[in-house]
This record gives sequence, structure tokens and C-alpha cells, in this order.
Amino acid sequence: MKLRAAVFLLLVSVCFLACEKNTVSKIPHIALIAFLPQDSMQVNVDTAVIYFSLVDGDGDIGYANPAPGDTSNIYWKDSRDSSGFVATPFPAIDVSIEDPKKGLEGKCTFFPLPQPTPRTDSLHAATGDTLYYEFYIVDRAGHQSNHITTHTFIVRP
Repeated sequence: MKLRAAVFLLLVSVCFLACEKNTVSKIPHIALIAFLPQDSMQVNVDTAVIYFSLVDGDGDIGYANPAPGDTSNIYWKDSRDSSGFVATPFPAIDVSIEDPKKGLEGKCTFFPLPQPTPRTDSLHAATGDTLYYEFYIVDRAGHQSNHITTHTFIVRP
């Protein structure tokens, strides 16, 4: 009887230990890979672009068919703008890759729109303007990622 109980406990332990659990946080995490321009850009010639990686433990990023009012977005702001963050939806994400047990890991290329331009006062319109971007993401469950700030750069007229 004791032998059966020991064998049963051993089998249960092996099955339990063989289960693969997702240990990645359900709160998304982003990391800046690169930001262009390096130091300056010219309006209507160069393009600002943010490359970042993302990890989400339950993979609930974006929507298969994005619609107005969706909450899983990229939120970003121009340092010169005091009105707050702008929500930009993720592009459509194929639901066949979504697996809450495995989570989601990937890279994103983001073009802030509209592209930056110098402020319209006479000084900035003639010489250019300095700014940086701050951004974060939110998954469908409403979990907000960490915030990332780009380096400061100059927008030339």
C-alpha cells in the first residue's frame, strides 16, 4: 500500500513538474531598439521612426480587426505638446499567433503621425525646433507598459 502511494505521488510530481508555465508578466514590457533621426531631421525630407521590442505574458496586444474605441494601443506624445498622449492603434494582428500560455514577443516599427515640424513662431520656423518622444503601450486587459523616452533631436525647416 505504501509502495502504491509512493509511486502515485512520484507520478503526480513528475506530471506537475513537466507542466510548462508561462512566467512572463501579463503587464507588457517595451524596450527601445533604435530611434531615427540620430540628431536632426529636415521637414518633408527625413522621417522620424521608433523601433521597439515588446513582450506580453498573455499575448493580448492589439486586435485582429482594429476599431474605434479599442484600448490596446501605442500611446505617444511630442515633448512640446502639453495636451497629453495620442492613441495610435496597433496594426491588425493575426489571432492565430495568440496563445495566452506562450505570450507574445516581437518587434514594432512605429512612425509617429503627423511627423514633427518646427513650431510656427519666427524663431523656430527659421532655425528649427528641439523635441523628444515619450511612448508606452496598453494591452486589451488595460495593462500599461513601462514608458520609453527617445533622445532629443532637432527638426529643421
